[in-house]
Amino acid sequence: MEMLPTEDQILEYEKKGWFVGNFILPEEIIDKAKKGAKDFYNGLKDYNLSEFTGIADDIFDDTAVIRNNEFVTLQKKELQALGFHQLITATAAKLARTDEIRLFADSLINKLPTNAKKEGVVGWHSDKAYWPTCTSQNMLTAWIPLQDVTIDMGPLLHIDQSNQWKDEKELKSFFSFNNQDLSAFENYLSKNKSNHIKSAMVLKKGQVSFHNCNTIHASYPNISNKNRMALAMHFQDKSNQYQKAYKDNGDLIVIGYDQICEKDSDGNPNYSDKKIFPKIFKF
Repeated sequence: MEMLPTEDQILEYEKKGWFVGNFILPEEIIDKAKKGAKDFYNGLKDYNLSEFTGIADDIFDDTAVIRNNEFVTLQKKELQALGFHQLITATAAKLARTDEIRLFADSLINKLPTNAKKEGVVGWHSDKAYWPTCTSQNMLTAWIPLQDVTIDMGPLLHIDQSNQWKDEKELKSFFSFNNQDLSAFENYLSKNKSNHIKSAMVLKKGQVSFHNCNTIHASYPNISNKNRMALAMHFQDKSNQYQKAYKDNGDLIVIGYDQICEKDSDGNPNYSDKKIFPKIFKF
């Protein structure tokens, strides 16, 4: 496909940690996904998950600034059509240098307008920090806004080249998706990585950004007068498998997705479970 990343673009992605796709998705598929999201919020589903233990499944709360629901592409056909779109999955495969892409998770996030400086923040984190049970360092996420995203809407914010900091353990003490205070980590960066660059994903409707699982990212509040809705697709490359990981106290780490997938012959989570982690692209 002509719209897939070139080798030079893949090398740049591997250095910088993120990439904006060479394509614009058809407006119709975005509009259908947005309608599907609204139907989902109203309780309408096309497919049913058998288990929700350990995954985000927020219900409507008029006091909440952020709503997060996972595995929506396995519940709503319009969201699946968007998240599994071949241009997205093929681009992911190219960037991860793999011939196969499997779903690992997805997240439909609706960020409502707020005047507060801290409400509606997604804290600094890397996705891999939440996935220590995964063997691959090449997993990646596609971020798909369902409308134009301007800077005042709190777009996804990447730190360039932070994917290369994956072995710096002191950084992980700052990581939390739900941390509403971004300043502590930013102060750390100012002192220890003064040349760091933040890149905001200010995208037009139909554009898609991709980031490596080790890329550190966050987002500020949505201070516009519009909802900021986006679908994040977390992808496994072919090589990814389950590995045991342990907390500092020696306890086995069990991530949410381990609780909803089938187990292999050794009783470990099967990250190739066809129902939860389906293969969605192959070259």
